[in-house]
Amino acid sequence: MFLFYNKKMRDLSLNYTAIGSLPFSDKNAPSRALDYVFEHFAEIPFWPQLPHFARNEDMVLQFSGALPGLEFDGEKYFFDTETERFALELEELYLDYETVLGGGEVPDKYKPNSCTIDEFLVRLKVAETPKYVKGSITGPFTMCTSLTDKDGKCAFYDELLKDAIVKTITLSALWQVKKFGNIGATSIIFMDEPSISQLGSSAFLTVEDETVTSAISEIAGAIKQFGGLAGIHCCGKTNWEVPAAADLNIINFDAFSFSQNLSTQADKIAEFLGGGGILAFGIVPTLDVEALRASDVASLEEKFEESLEFLTNKGIKKEQLLAQCFITPSCGCGSLSETEAIKALEYTKKLSKKLKGKYS
Repeated sequence: MFLFYNKKMRDLSLNYTAIGSLPFSDKNAPSRALDYVFEHFAEIPFWPQLPHFARNEDMVLQFSGALPGLEFDGEKYFFDTETERFALELEELYLDYETVLGGGEVPDKYKPNSCTIDEFLVRLKVAETPKYVKGSITGPFTMCTSLTDKDGKCAFYDELLKDAIVKTITLSALWQVKKFGNIGATSIIFMDEPSISQLGSSAFLTVEDETVTSAISEIAGAIKQFGGLAGIHCCGKTNWEVPAAADLNIINFDAFSFSQNLSTQADKIAEFLGGGGILAFGIVPTLDVEALRASDVASLEEKFEESLEFLTNKGIKKEQLLAQCFITPSCGCGSLSETEAIKALEYTKKLSKKLKGKYS
């Protein structure tokens, strides 16, 4: 049996959780979403994001509240770096960062802007303590390429803004790590990074992979420093060398559609696994509704085995993959109907249980 360098990861083997977004949108959406999470995902509960319930549930807006100098003109958000407000808030950010990394408390202004997070914490305290709790932040590349300065220049190309964004979302991650740690659970924090699938495209030809890896590693290092597990979620075809080279514990990928793509860089994935890393197989399709409708647990089990085979054919041992993996949907469920979303989550749970029984 392969040994984990981090003993905290052992109980993740063939376990399951979800990415985060749910389609609930009625007035009772937050409580309904939490009811579902704590009933069906009690082993690794996650705080749900509800993008159809409120605008601030958007993946960028949820983590932008404490960004220095961020303005809204009624149509778009942008940084104004020429104001006194920006200078003061930037100085405060760096002081907060230094204080927190030195062991201080994380100010509540770095709390995710979420309609479920407060009640999620209340329910965690009264529930049977899970070994893991999953949180999330928007990944640094996606966050930095989603925001601009007042002239429309992408924040990723401004070193000061990029650094401010990285440190702000790091503090949002650490706010979660500390809150979940207070109940005795190990935090799993996913950086949601859909945009890294665009690295190498015409839009980002000048972006060096090492720059993105460095930003991810800074956040991951802080999460691990405070006892959490740092993961990344990318639901597209990408250069897997970027996350594999970062200081991550977990790589979550769309295993339904892109297992073969992942296997093209099997040497890097083997190094990642050899260092104790975990692959989270997003094997239940959520971005392809027709594929979800055509699926059942048996067909998804076959898809999982096929996904393993792409990697074992490249020399990675099946025993290692099974020991160092868990199951998720391929992406969030926010784009699905409620019925479809619940089906995807049920398949995730049932597949995990079936695989545990099969490989016990």
